[in-house]
Amino acid sequence: MGEQAKKFRYCLIVSPQCPDVIKNYLFETFDKQILRLNLIEDLHNLNEDEFPLVVWVISSQDLKNYPADFDRQVQQHASLLLKIIIVGDALAPGENPLPADSILIHLTSTQALETIRQSVKIGFDLLRGDIERINLQSRLALSYRDIRRLTDVGQALANEKDFDKLIDLILQKARELVSADGGSIYITERKKGEAPTHIRFMRSALVLDAHEFLLPINRNSIAGYVALTAQPLMIDNVHDLPKDSEYSFNAEFDRAHNYYTKSMMVIPMKNHRGDVIGVLQLINKKVQFNRKLTLEELKSDQVISFTQKDYEILAAMAGQAAIAIENNILLGEIQNLFEGFVKASVTAIEQRDPTTSGHSFRVADYAVSLAETVDRARSGPFEAIKFTQEQLRELRYASLLHDFGKVGVREHVLVKAKKLYPAELELITMRFNYIRKAIEADIHKKHLAALKNSDRSQWPRLEAEFAAELAEKYREIDQMFDAILSANEPSVLEEGSFEFLKSIAERTVELPNKQIIPFLRQNELLSLSIRKGTLDEKERREIESHVVHTYNFLVQIPWTRELRNIPDIAHGHHEKLDGSGYPLRLSAENISLQTRMMTIADIYDALTAWDRPYKKAVPPEKALDILKLEARDGHIDSNLLDVFIDAGIFKRIEQIREFGHDVVF
Repeated sequence: MGEQAKKFRYCLIVSPQCPDVIKNYLFETFDKQILRLNLIEDLHNLNEDEFPLVVWVISSQDLKNYPADFDRQVQQHASLLLKIIIVGDALAPGENPLPADSILIHLTSTQALETIRQSVKIGFDLLRGDIERINLQSRLALSYRDIRRLTDVGQALANEKDFDKLIDLILQKARELVSADGGSIYITERKKGEAPTHIRFMRSALVLDAHEFLLPINRNSIAGYVALTAQPLMIDNVHDLPKDSEYSFNAEFDRAHNYYTKSMMVIPMKNHRGDVIGVLQLINKKVQFNRKLTLEELKSDQVISFTQKDYEILAAMAGQAAIAIENNILLGEIQNLFEGFVKASVTAIEQRDPTTSGHSFRVADYAVSLAETVDRARSGPFEAIKFTQEQLRELRYASLLHDFGKVGVREHVLVKAKKLYPAELELITMRFNYIRKAIEADIHKKHLAALKNSDRSQWPRLEAEFAAELAEKYREIDQMFDAILSANEPSVLEEGSFEFLKSIAERTVELPNKQIIPFLRQNELLSLSIRKGTLDEKERREIESHVVHTYNFLVQIPWTRELRNIPDIAHGHHEKLDGSGYPLRLSAENISLQTRMMTIADIYDALTAWDRPYKKAVPPEKALDILKLEARDGHIDSNLLDVFIDAGIFKRIEQIREFGHDVVF
C-alpha cells in the first residue's frame, strides 16, 4: 500500500457470530497486508505509530443480543476511521446502536459471498479516500484554496452516480485545477483473472463527439506508456522529445482538427492496491484558463509547461478519481447482480404461471412511463411533482416484483383457467359417458322385452319408437353436458343457468353396485355456479393473499435508503381510493402516488393481455372505458388516468405486442 502503510494499517474485523463461511471467505481472499481480526479490542496490539483503518463486519444477531456492548465499543473507539457492514436479518427501529454515518451497507447472510467481499473492498476504498483528504494538507503543503478546490472536487466525484457523467466531471475538474486547454481520459479494460492489455479512450475535452477506441498498453503511445509503467509524465513540448525516448507523440489528432499540442501532463489513476485503473492526460497549460486560444496562440507563450504543483494537485485528484471510478464500477456490478435477482424473481413466478408471462415487465413499463410523464408536467395537478432516477428505479422494481407473492399461492389455483379443475371435468365427462351407456342399456332392455311379448308384425313400429326414445334421451343428456361445458367457461353465468344446473344435480343414476349418485355433485354444482370468473370465494381469497406474501417477502430485504419504499409501493397495488380495496382497505390519503400509478398499469395490462387462455383480450379503447368507470366510482386516480390517456402511454401495448417486453429493458 505504498508510503501510507508506514502510518496507516488496514484492518478487517469479522465478528465471531458471523457465519464461518463468510469469515473464512473474507480472511482467505484479502491481501495479507490487511490485518484480520475477530474483535475490535485486538486493535490495541498495533504498534504505536500505526493508525488503523477499519472495516468491521458485524452480525445483526450480535447487535440484537448485545446492543449496549457495541455502543460502548464504538464510543471507546470514536476516533477510528471506520466503515461497518451489517450481515443478517433486518433490524427493527432502536435495535441498532451504531452511528448511521459509519454504516456502509446492510446485507443479508444469504447474499453472494462475492457481493459481501466487494462491499468490504468498497469500505477500504472509501477509507483510503478519507485518508487522502486528511493527509492532503501535510503531504502536499497545499494552500487553503487548493485544499478547498480538491475537497469540492472529491465531494462532487463521490456524489456522482452516473458513470458517463462521472468521467466528464473528472476531465472537467482536472482541466480547471491545472488550467489545461484540453485533455483525455482512458479507463483500463479488465477481464477477470487476466492482466489488462488495453486502455479504452472514453472522452476528449476537445472533441466532444469522439468515439471510444482501445489503445494497447505498451511503450508506443504516451497514454499506453503511463498505463504500462504506472509512472506519470510531464512533457514541456511533445515536439522536442529525445530521439531515444521510449514513447512517441502521435500528431494525427492535431492534423485532423487543426490543433497544436505543446505541453502535456499524463497521470496514472491508481486504486489502493496500486493497480492502474485509468490514465488522465492533460494538454496545453494556459496562462488564462478561460481564454480560447487560436492556433498561433497555441504555439506561443500563451501555453506554458505544467508545474510540480500542478502535478501534486492532479496526483491528489487522480487518487480521488480512481476511487470514484472503481467504486462506481463496483456499485454498478452490485446493481447488475441485484438487477439479475429481480429479473430472476420475475421469471420464477412467471414460470409458475406461464399464462401471465410478461405481465410484470409490462406493468413496470407503463408505470415508469407514467411517472416520467408526470415528472415532465409544467402545469396542472402534477406541476410540483418530480421524480429522481432512484425513485423511478424504486417504482420499476416495485412493479416488477408486485406479484412475486404468487409463489405462496397453490399452483392449481394460480393457473385455474376454468371453473372446474381439469380432473373434475374429466370425472364429470366419464360420469356422463356412463349415464349415456346406462340409459342406452335400460332402453335396449325394455326394447328386447317388448319384442319378446309382441307379434313380429309389430317389430318395425317398436323399433322406430325405441329409436326415437333413445335419440330423445341422448339429446337430453347432451343438452345437460353442453350446459355444464358452457357454465364451466369463465364468462358471466347467464340468467336461468343456475336453475338448469340445479335440476341436473337433482338427477341420479344407479351404479352397478346399486349405489345412487347424482349427475352433478354438490361441489361441482357450486363451482359451476360461480357468477363471474373462475374462482370460488375461498380460491379468490387465496389469490388475493399474494399481495400479503409479496409484502412479507419484500420487507425482509435490507433495501438501500433510495429503495426503502418498494415493499409499501407493491403492497398497495390492489387498494382503492375509496377504501374498498385489499388487503388493508387503505383510503386515498394513505395510498402513495407511485402505488396509484402501478394500480392503473396493472389493471390496464390485466384487461388488454392477449396471452391468457381464460379470457379474451379487451381492446385498448374498451379497457380505457373500464378504467374511466373505475375512476368515476372513486377507485383509481382520475388525474393520473388522464395523463395515462392524454400522453398515449396506453399505446405502448402495440410496441410491446410487436417487440415483446425487451422494448423497455
